[in-house]
Amino acid sequence: MKDIQWLRHRVGQFLCVGFDGLTVPSHVNDLLTTHHVGNIILFSRNVSTTEQLIQLNQELQTIAKQGGQELPLTISADQENGVVRRLPADIPGLPGNMALGATGNAQWALKSGQLTAQLLRHVGINFNLAPVLDVNNNAKNPVIGVRSFADTPDMVADFGEKFIQGLQSQGVIACGKHFPGHGDTTVDSHLQLPTINHGRPRLERVELVPFRRAIEAGVDALMTAHVVFPAIEPKPIAATLSRRVLTDLLRQELGFNGLIITDCLEMNAVANTVGVGRGAVMALQAGADMVLVSHRLDRQLDALASIVQAVETGELSQDRIDDAYQRVANLKKARLTSNRRVRPWAQLIEETRTLQHDLAEHAVTKLRWESPLPPSVRRVAVLVDERVPVMVAAGDNHSPVLLADALQAVRPDLHSTVFRFPETLQQVRTDDLLAQLRQYDFVLIGINGGENKDYLEFVHQVHAQSILNVTLLLRSPYDAHLVPQSTNLLALYENTPWMAEAAVAAMFGGTADGALPVRIP
Repeated sequence: MKDIQWLRHRVGQFLCVGFDGLTVPSHVNDLLTTHHVGNIILFSRNVSTTEQLIQLNQELQTIAKQGGQELPLTISADQENGVVRRLPADIPGLPGNMALGATGNAQWALKSGQLTAQLLRHVGINFNLAPVLDVNNNAKNPVIGVRSFADTPDMVADFGEKFIQGLQSQGVIACGKHFPGHGDTTVDSHLQLPTINHGRPRLERVELVPFRRAIEAGVDALMTAHVVFPAIEPKPIAATLSRRVLTDLLRQELGFNGLIITDCLEMNAVANTVGVGRGAVMALQAGADMVLVSHRLDRQLDALASIVQAVETGELSQDRIDDAYQRVANLKKARLTSNRRVRPWAQLIEETRTLQHDLAEHAVTKLRWESPLPPSVRRVAVLVDERVPVMVAAGDNHSPVLLADALQAVRPDLHSTVFRFPETLQQVRTDDLLAQLRQYDFVLIGINGGENKDYLEFVHQVHAQSILNVTLLLRSPYDAHLVPQSTNLLALYENTPWMAEAAVAAMFGGTADGALPVRIP
């Protein structure tokens, strides 16, 4: 076997690490130079402004190059758009997957992928951990939901293929996720280890369809799911750690020759079962090429040490190390070594704003519209549920003033008053509050999950009264079952400013020609 220093440098090239802060910490400098770690993942915690992000990524690349790395770092992020996004707030955001699905036009996904890639390249991100290729056919899925394009495999495949083409046409690595499918779970793998008990025929008809199409389209990378699939792997282990899933199924049966990257090994589905270091070894044995440890330095060092030890003891073969290393190197050479022309920034921002507006107005979906708003409205009461569920992948991006800000942006002539719940119900009797609301021209109601039972009960009372109202499903269209009496009901698919503004415009006669891409039970 080659010497230990050679081995450590090879192993570093297929570890992907994250860190806290807006600048490069000293321990990351050490990982890049001493351990030759070749891949970085960024989260919102690393992002402030466009200029800061550019400077951070330039510094990371410089440190790696000066430390002896011959190929550029992959710098990745989950820029799925919509509720899961990592680009700074001073860059216009784009609607996410289910909103794209609601437009019914996969060409929008191609355009979105192209512009997303150009924005990422401008700030120095060359590896997009997107798109989600999971078929969200479970209304209670807490981790995928609106991150999926639709609940039908062909539609997910169509939109996913176009988004991949858009990213890769602009020189950014695309990564479909989460293989072989995370759409039919009621458990979040960030928190626990889910199981999907469907037989192989059903997996072939549903879960695997978008991944097959992505492979045929030449997707650069696929990310594994921390989900148990008994039909493929009889042992109760995550697909990430299963040779039957990654090598036998993905490599040999489906013919995927690109990069296999794990989902983060610090998620509880792995960290609380086999552990991060052991998980890194098992993932490589299974056939993964890049292991992702997004947060803690001790776990990153544990992964490095565990892999080196596994090679030294013969548990991991040198051929497997060479294979993983070569796949990473080949992908870097294919995508990261060409000098593409960068478009003028102002032009790119303007084009992104235009696409943001067009996508949003074609995505907003009128589920019911029985009581149009009169043109004379002037005073609006806005009901806000402050006790909303947090999707781990998205973080806490809830804004209590989202709807009030959208009203101000679209209809500055209106006067709005925000009523926050549960606070309002603790201060005012229900009957008195209903009497107050009758003094407004209409009530705008935001629904974002069903955790706040008292709020939902009050909303039901508003719906039962002769109080003109519009109800917005701020994130999940599946929340429609929470408000069966609403007469004016719109689905937004994400609680983002652009979708909220498009919904407000639609309330007053603007475009809202989206169609549900999922079935509502």
